Parts: sequence; C-alpha cells; structure tokens
Amino acid sequence: MKICCAQIPQIFDDPSAAFLKAEEFISGSDADLIIFPEQYACGWRAAPCSAAGYDRVQVREMWRSLAVKYHKCLVGSYQEGTPGEGKPFNTFFAVSPEGETIARYHKIHLFSPAGEDEHFSPGQSPAVFSFMGIRFGCAVCFDLRFPELFREYLRAGCECVIVQAAWPAARAADWELLLRARAVENRCYVAGCCTLGYDAETNTDYCGRSMICSPDGKILADAGVFEGGCDTVFDADEVTSSVAELRRVWIPVHPDKD
Repeated sequence: MKICCAQIPQIFDDPSAAFLKAEEFISGSDADLIIFPEQYACGWRAAPCSAAGYDRVQVREMWRSLAVKYHKCLVGSYQEGTPGEGKPFNTFFAVSPEGETIARYHKIHLFSPAGEDEHFSPGQSPAVFSFMGIRFGCAVCFDLRFPELFREYLRAGCECVIVQAAWPAARAADWELLLRARAVENRCYVAGCCTLGYDAETNTDYCGRSMICSPDGKILADAGVFEGGCDTVFDADEVTSSVAELRRVWIPVHPDKD
C-alpha cells in the first residue's frame, strides 16, 4: 500500500475551489490512501466556516464521490453539525474506495489558545480504522501534544497513526519533534499531513513539512515547505510483524497501566 500526504495550500471559505484542487491532486497520484490537512474544505480557523452556502453534508458527500471516482481511500475533514443545534465538531473523516465511511473522529483536544474550544465541541473518544491490512489511529493537530491519545492507539493495536493539521510555521520545530516522538514512544508509524500558506486574517503562516515517520523515529518522507506531497510504500505483512516485534521488545503493554 502507498500512503500519501497531500500538502496543499489552504483555500479559505471556498469549498468548491478547494475540492477542484483536491481532485487535481488525487487524479495525479498513484497512492492507495491520501491524507488531506485539517479542515481542508474551508481552511482552518478557530471558528466555524463562514462561506456563503457552506453545506456540511455536501462537503462530506464530495469526499465520498472523489473516493469512488478514483477508487482510493481518502482521509478528509469537515465541520460536523447542524447550524442552530449546538457547536459543531472538527471531524476527521476516512472514506473507502467504495464510498463507505470507515472512520469518523471528532478532534478531542481543541486549540484553546486560539479559542477553538469556544466555537467547537470536543470529541470524547479515539477512533480506529483498517485498510489493506493496516490498522490506523486518528488524530487532529493539537492532539499531537497529548501522548495519552497515542498510547490508546498503541493499546488498540494500531500500526500507524494519521495526524491532520494546520500547524503554524512559528512552531515547525515542535511539529517535527512531536511526530517523531509519538512514533518512537509507541513504536508505530506516524503520518502527519499539514497545510501551508499564509492566512492574512489571523496573520498566521503555516509550516507544511508533512512527513511520515517510522517506528524508530526516522523520517521516511518529508514534503518540505512547498506545495505537493510525500508518500511511502507499506507492506502490510511486514508492517504488522515488525511493529509487533518492536513493541514486544521495547514496550511491554499492560492492560491496567502504561
């Protein structure tokens, strides 16, 4: 299996333009699983999307249609909720090549320094999905700073954890450090997909540096600071057996404690 991080600049408040860009990327990729950054469809900000006519259901269905059209597993995102019925969730969304939802994860650790917790509801539980023989855990941006979530994925038997993000360039060193640390701590692969570009409204520059890290913390692929992506080929049998052996040797896992 080939997995790919799609490092595409944010297009704010224009889902139609964002999905045209996504389709251009998908159509040119030979990856089996493609990961997009946090809140890709509308660009990440701490408040709900303000685009005229933004339709959460339509955005979710667009991810499905692209997955089916190109027969790929897509890891997208959307703001899940109904206007007037409480705060929405920042949602990680994985859809199979057949168009079936195989994971829906609500971001647990909201970015309170920017006020995300004032406008979104926090998720309550981890989420796991399997694709082509590999078990994946789900995380979004600020979740990366909380090792307890990744330890839950270790307990769940995940061989790889996917992190969608809109990570500021000012803290790019933290991004790399934490991705590699989470991989080493839990002896699993970690794939971090981050947007890039500048948001004039918040005066924030995003770092890119999407990367895939091995269970020993090595960077297998790095998209750098330019538009594009990075990818890695996984052999499911090799991944499951090697990760299991690494964990057996390095991390004895007990059911009632770390």
